Amino acid sequence: MYLRRNAQTTREKLIERAADSVYQLEKASTQASSNHSLSQAVPDITVDAVDSTEDEDWHSATSRTSILNGSDIVAYRAYLQGVVGRLIIYSGGVRFLRSFTRKELWRRSFLELAEMRKQDGSAVSKLPTVSSQSLEIQFTDDSKVVLEGMRERDAAFSSIIGLSGLQWQSLQAKTINKDSSFSL
Repeated sequence: MYLRRNAQTTREKLIERAADSVYQLEKASTQASSNHSLSQAVPDITVDAVDSTEDEDWHSATSRTSILNGSDIVAYRAYLQGVVGRLIIYSGGVRFLRSFTRKELWRRSFLELAEMRKQDGSAVSKLPTVSSQSLEIQFTDDSKVVLEGMRERDAAFSSIIGLSGLQWQSLQAKTINKDSSFSL
């Protein structure tokens, strides 16, 4: 329950920060064009009925009320098979963007996530400036990626759990090392 609350808090902070930046941009553009009349259609927002027994479980990966609309929320530096890049969490899922000659290597929806594991120790961590923390993500099609050298692995882990809006459960680690695993 602690991880769920921590993830929810992280999600709320990220959404609040994104909403505040959108507000500031709109405020700046309104002030810049105060001499011009602006009219913009406001989209209809529909909220599905929520069962009162589901306290904070009303968020979902298929929510139609997101103010973020596919925008990037947060990014974490990582290595994917020795390639330097960023794990980017966006409103609809996760993706990996290579840093040099920017190119998106993969993109997955939150609905495609099956399991995540925190791991300590990796091949990339032999370098003195690289963290030994890694994050393994397994998808519903049985493919998986291992993101190594993640200094902010715990924050990335919590952000994915919180922003996905999916129900996760904690699994016991299979090995003796300090792996944490979460699965749908």
